[in-house]
Amino acid sequence: MSSFRSLLIFDLDDASFGLDATLVRESMWLPELTPVEEAPPYIVGMFSLREQLIPVTDLNLRFGHPARPYRLTDQVVVLEQDQLWMGLIVSEVREVIELPLAAIHPAPKFALEARCDANLVAGEARVGDDIVTLLDSSQLVHLPRNVADADLEHPVNRFCTEATAEQHAVYRARARALLESAAEEVGERIALAVVELDGEYFGIELQSVQEFCEITHLSTIPCCPPHVLGAISLRGNLFTLLDLRTALNLSPAVQRSGKVVVARLGEQTVGVAVDDVHDVIYLRPEELQAAPEVLREQRGTEIRGAAPYADKMMVILDLPALLAREEWIVNETV
Repeated sequence: MSSFRSLLIFDLDDASFGLDATLVRESMWLPELTPVEEAPPYIVGMFSLREQLIPVTDLNLRFGHPARPYRLTDQVVVLEQDQLWMGLIVSEVREVIELPLAAIHPAPKFALEARCDANLVAGEARVGDDIVTLLDSSQLVHLPRNVADADLEHPVNRFCTEATAEQHAVYRARARALLESAAEEVGERIALAVVELDGEYFGIELQSVQEFCEITHLSTIPCCPPHVLGAISLRGNLFTLLDLRTALNLSPAVQRSGKVVVARLGEQTVGVAVDDVHDVIYLRPEELQAAPEVLREQRGTEIRGAAPYADKMMVILDLPALLAREEWIVNETV
């Protein structure tokens, strides 16, 4: 028997949680959800994932917390056990770790026996600087047996009523992309993270992206060129933060805030500073258009093409090619 547990760590607002990673099938950006009749209040809808219908739990509601508005940056973690499926809305999926069993402490016992969510917490553990609450995945997948009939008599949840028309369009496009991925004949798709720099949209292929995070605790590195903004620590891992603006004919960064696209390039991890991360989209190769001529002449293979996004044209970058320039290499002995 293994002395370790494989856990998926995620954040929900300001709290950190862990799930049995062996039951996690995948995660994706929150899509538009279809309301479900005669479901508990915390089942806020469902979506289709390759012809499998996935009911979705709002963990805030499952824990008895007040509902909060959903955000485009929210994600859904999909669990499967005993041929039952369940999606969980989370703020951010962080990582998968191997945690020693000895590091897991029993959950505190409170007088909650009468509540249907009393057995959701399976333990507590220290992961880095965080205390992580471990959830019982089987309890999340299986609906509680003692859900009273009264709990099912509630108005049907309407998805994200506070969202703007533009935000609804993004949620709907995500749901449609998940639905269309059911058939192999749909063909190859290019998964892109849509980021913003100086009011312009750029696409970065997800196969190069490890994760996204906020710019916090940026440390200056002496004797480095201007495109090296500094060093940033993410859960104890230190990496260099780069500014692509000069390479893309944009003005250099004047403030050190915003988001980070953490990219894995071979054995090296680097961060790329952006103003915002808007979305993940899936394009067919035939939807790619030629990039502006001036960019093709200057950047060559570093630009894959362009595609419309919102009310602008989005330039699609080949991030590994862009970061392979000699000018990006910093002599670490300086």
